Amino acid sequence: MKPLVFIIVMALCRSLFAEWSVCGTEELLPIGFTAEELTRLHEIGGRFEPTSPPPAGVRNPAESEAATGVMVRWPLGVPYSFLVSVSNNTHLWVIVTSSQQSTAYSSLQNAGVNMTNTGFIIAGTNTIWVRDYGPWFITLPDGTQGIFNYEYNRPRPLDNQIPIVIGNAWGIPVYSSSIVHTGGNYMSSGLGESMSTDLVYAENDQPDTWVDQQMNDYLGVGTYSVFPDPQQSYIDHIDCWSKILAPDRIMVLQMPPSHPDYAALEAVANLMSTMESPYGHPWQVYRVYSGGTEGYVNGLLHNDTYYMPIWNTGNDPAAIAAFQAALPGYNITTVYYSGFANTDALHCRTRNVMDRYALWINHTPVNQEQGTAPVTIEAFIRPHPDNTLTGHNLHYRTGGAGTFATVVMNSMGGGIYQAQIPGFAGGTQVQYYITASDNSGRSTAHPLHAPGTWFHSYTTGGTGIDNLGNPSLGVTMLSPNPFSGSMEFATGGRAVVMRVFDASGRLVHQASTPGEAILQWTPGTGAPSGVYFAVLELDGNTVSRSVVYLGGSN
Repeated sequence: MKPLVFIIVMALCRSLFAEWSVCGTEELLPIGFTAEELTRLHEIGGRFEPTSPPPAGVRNPAESEAATGVMVRWPLGVPYSFLVSVSNNTHLWVIVTSSQQSTAYSSLQNAGVNMTNTGFIIAGTNTIWVRDYGPWFITLPDGTQGIFNYEYNRPRPLDNQIPIVIGNAWGIPVYSSSIVHTGGNYMSSGLGESMSTDLVYAENDQPDTWVDQQMNDYLGVGTYSVFPDPQQSYIDHIDCWSKILAPDRIMVLQMPPSHPDYAALEAVANLMSTMESPYGHPWQVYRVYSGGTEGYVNGLLHNDTYYMPIWNTGNDPAAIAAFQAALPGYNITTVYYSGFANTDALHCRTRNVMDRYALWINHTPVNQEQGTAPVTIEAFIRPHPDNTLTGHNLHYRTGGAGTFATVVMNSMGGGIYQAQIPGFAGGTQVQYYITASDNSGRSTAHPLHAPGTWFHSYTTGGTGIDNLGNPSLGVTMLSPNPFSGSMEFATGGRAVVMRVFDASGRLVHQASTPGEAILQWTPGTGAPSGVYFAVLELDGNTVSRSVVYLGGSN
């Protein structure tokens, strides 16, 4: 880990290169520190009263999940062309003071921005870096939305208040922690696993375990992967060199061997490729090449579009191809702006507004090797409490081409839905995806945006990993599902390790048996009702089952 004083000095050096707003009316404060701000570091912390954490089972959606808008700040640090594209495809939110709103409106309108899809958040700010100080949206256990608020790691009081201002303006509950953090140094898988550099540990004067616990309590982060920063930069933000694209896909910057960051980036990319993703298999690590001046991962993933910053260099075409390979079926929209730097581009200056009424599918893909018996596909599907489901379907096909067959998934209670894919002869490739819709007109898929993107798949064989409940596996759930007392599994006389996770991915129970004993979990006092995941390891295989606990308090 770099000493904090080194990071501060490097940030100060970067700040010597002034940038002006797009409209030319404001000399922008840097993403790093100014010399004057270094005399006010003591102001970071204690700027608001911390609140209690949200209810257990909170979840922090991934950037890739459903969003209804994009947030920027006026005066601007992004080009008008980007805002025109955004406003023609989603809602544009502009943070602006009341005295500047009229000027902002006319300037945006004259630039061709779709003002029908543009709204204003009236607030004062210090800087353009809405990624770093803006609200982190969270999903509460009942499916409603909240906002996570933290101490922004700069002595910029107006910026620091923005999550609270937006929460009050939009009627969203705000949960405030005293943790010092910044949005550019954080990315979420959406399933309880998140990543940062160890800057987050350096900037908090509490033990690392305290930081991890705050992330768990306020965001539902059960696995917090914290890396030494591989770049010799001034900022130490993870969004300068990597980006989570899906719950098992991540893009990592790649430098030429002659670059001083080359070895460290290769090491962290290799490490990530060995780490378990929320789906239970290793992360799929993709690479995008930069000569050292381009920061292609510092773009914005908004629904089915990746807004990728470019530098008009010879490396741009290969970078576009890299993201097309990692995100097949997505729109890769390039954004050029002379103010972008390799460690400060589009992502730093924007933030998604996550869908407040999102329809969510949670599904762990089945193992890629299956037997020839029918395969049960299970998912947790939840609309917003104000809405009701109108569709919940499984789609599958064989051979990698042709039309998908569609079957309705049956409700098992507690938001769990199941359907079976028929058995096929050994050596058959099966592809599948799940869709859902609700009465608000929302629809979603798993994987997201399927069938326009990729699918889940498996290949049948003479042997394979069958689903729980199949007699050939020898593990049987004895308790009802949903259950209200204890959850029990008979192991068929085999050694089994069972781990139970809540909906946010937090491990809540672990047990094992060498043979005939029944595996049991009795939720403790205060355990909330909701969806849990029982993951059982036996005979070198891993299988999982979604279960619903109805006996807790919420």
